[in-house]
Amino acid sequence: MIELANLLDARFTVDFILIPGEARYIGQLMRQAAGTRNIQFLPPVEMNQIVPFSAQYDIGLFLLEPTNFNYLHALPNKFFEFLQARLAVAIGPSPEMARIISQFGCGLVAQSFEPQALAKELNRLDAGTLDKMKAQSSQAATVHCAERNADLLKTAFACVLSGPT
Repeated sequence: MIELANLLDARFTVDFILIPGEARYIGQLMRQAAGTRNIQFLPPVEMNQIVPFSAQYDIGLFLLEPTNFNYLHALPNKFFEFLQARLAVAIGPSPEMARIISQFGCGLVAQSFEPQALAKELNRLDAGTLDKMKAQSSQAATVHCAERNADLLKTAFACVLSGPT
């Protein structure tokens, strides 16, 4: 994503909020981004503040190279946080996230996982299209939320806990 930031038009900024823990890795990222005009590293926010804090942005960015099966089919919490914050979502062609974006029209999917591919899509994005994506993200958020899926989860857990039938 740091490489991607270097390919974006001047109208874009990329803010990273990293959780503390791997100081060596975070230091490596900060060194890699040093001197990049449009990258900031912000302090972590409390878990219950992630969605309200994120709502001030326009786009949630998630570019994860599929180096294994789990990464290819990832549906990370971050993706759903972006939806709940009503952001447009920009990703590589991760099939599970792309399915939801396609279903709702709430973002854009690059043709490949190369930073250049996602930068190309973002750089041609206009304000009207972005506003439409954010509105569609609001619709996706009402479907992909805990309240809507609570009964489904309760039923699934009850089946697991009751043992074999």
